Amino acid sequence: MRGYSQLADIESLLLNIPDKNIRDYAGEAIVSYSAGAYRSAIVSIWITVVYDPYQKFRLLNEQYGDKAAKKCIEAIDDIRSNPDKKQITAWEREILKKAYESVKIITSTEYEHLDRIQKDRHRCAHPVLDDEGFLFQPTPELTRTHIRTAIEVLLSKPPIIGKAAGDALIRDVEETSYFPDDLEGVKKALHKRHFQTSEKYRLNLFKLSLKKILFLEPDDTDTIERYILIFQCLLQEYRQTFESIERESISRIIDKVKEERYNFLLEIIYMESSFWDNTPEFIQEQLRQYCLAKSPRRRKETIELLHAMAVMPELEDKVIDLYIHHFNSITRERFIGYLEDINFIENNSNLLKKMVAYNIKVFCKSGRYDHATSYKKSLIIPVIEMMDEEQVRSILNLSISEQQNNTNDQLAYCTSCYKEIFQKTIDKYPDTLSDWVNFIEKKRERNWSNFEELEELVENKKL
Repeated sequence: MRGYSQLADIESLLLNIPDKNIRDYAGEAIVSYSAGAYRSAIVSIWITVVYDPYQKFRLLNEQYGDKAAKKCIEAIDDIRSNPDKKQITAWEREILKKAYESVKIITSTEYEHLDRIQKDRHRCAHPVLDDEGFLFQPTPELTRTHIRTAIEVLLSKPPIIGKAAGDALIRDVEETSYFPDDLEGVKKALHKRHFQTSEKYRLNLFKLSLKKILFLEPDDTDTIERYILIFQCLLQEYRQTFESIERESISRIIDKVKEERYNFLLEIIYMESSFWDNTPEFIQEQLRQYCLAKSPRRRKETIELLHAMAVMPELEDKVIDLYIHHFNSITRERFIGYLEDINFIENNSNLLKKMVAYNIKVFCKSGRYDHATSYKKSLIIPVIEMMDEEQVRSILNLSISEQQNNTNDQLAYCTSCYKEIFQKTIDKYPDTLSDWVNFIEKKRERNWSNFEELEELVENKKL
């Protein structure tokens, strides 16, 4: 029973080998093992180990233009075409070494494990005698270990790992003009070519992308933004792989960030706040000073500051001060758009609460009709969906109290704005209906334009 379950175990490993030819060759080794022909099994699995990297070299050369793989294939083909048949075994001896040192599709540890198979293959295929004059006789355990190692370390792995795959990604991102510039497009572009690979390769993609963003060439904003999209896509698709990265290795990468790329580091930190904990303290302090020195007027600078707030809440006072005392109405309207651009709204209620409260106050205090209609457009309509229940009540009550002593109600031409507030908030905050009823009663005699439409909406909701 024990032998059967062990055989079934290694037979199940065949399902992990994607290439049919490789799977068939490995299957021959398992047939020999099941028959007790252990020397034959080791020879068969070694032949499979030799053939597998050869096939992968061909794929890397033909599909990815990998120079190291091309050089290896050319060398092997030269040996195969040489009439001196003694050289035929030369490429068999060297192919594992080339897979490790040149093409880099296996690690040093994997190379050592596979090399043990090669050594035992020589003992099995030649009349090698031990000290007592007996032929080498592998045990069932040794044979099974070699078969399992070959499948798990090499045969089941895709060819796109290590340096070759990294080079392929770099070519896709940096040497093509059609690489997408949106998250969904990037996801589609990467899924078949780069994501359907090994865990090890995806881990390397994380590190490569982060290095490209923070300090590697080219120093080109469009290219760096592409790598940011790749990094974001990786985070969404392979969170577990990201969590497996040693935090020290992330710190070492961040430690090399160029000052002119602080803005990109802030974007990465906003995307994944745990990076702040992995940022060396002296860089954290430099980022604080970098942000405090900013007086943003343009989108890029403003968004940098908003990104920084994710991990530096002390910047909130600076942002509010800029918003209230230094931005004009146009800049404030743009600023609200920036918040939406970076999905800032959901997780930063304190800042938004202060901004919306300020907008409501400015709007309700309007001293001229044209100011009111301008503020309606730039300050109120963009933040309606950000309003909480308290703020809905606030705009209604302030609209009454701030204008009640004015002969002319300066908000009289803003009925459409209040209609929009009512329609977008009443189902969310049904308890504000009484405030709307009070608002209607107070404003009914103030000669508002199209007031009947708002009044009808409120009355219908009462029913």
